[in-house]
Amino acid sequence: MESRGTPFSWLQYPTALFTIGVTLIADGCPVQAIVAAFKLDERTVIDWPKRTGQHCRKVHEHLVQQPCDLEHVQADEIRIKAQGKVLWLAMAIMVRTRLWLGSVISTRRDEQLIARLIGIVRTCTLP
Repeated sequence: MESRGTPFSWLQYPTALFTIGVTLIADGCPVQAIVAAFKLDERTVIDWPKRTGQHCRKVHEHLVQQPCDLEHVQADEIRIKAQGKVLWLAMAIMVRTRLWLGSVISTRRDEQLIARLIGIVRTCTLP
């Protein structure tokens, strides 16, 4: 089966509808609007971005988080204001290629946040 190992495996709806739904959510469309427009169950629509995110994580781990000569890595952090809370996003890129190595998010800007990011960078680095 060609969809095995992708977000489309075991999908009960047409792939075009799934793609449209995930795209709308990524662009900020409320889940309730998608449910109403396409007459879908809310739990199904909520599951679609999770399914896609899990697949993206696997692809990133397989293709990017492999040991290589990074030469120079740039790390940064961003303070994010969310509804009623503050989040911190720490991220790292390989400078020469602008390859996104990974990111971590936390409610606190502390050593754990940086340690988790360094762990991701280490998985991408040659010994």
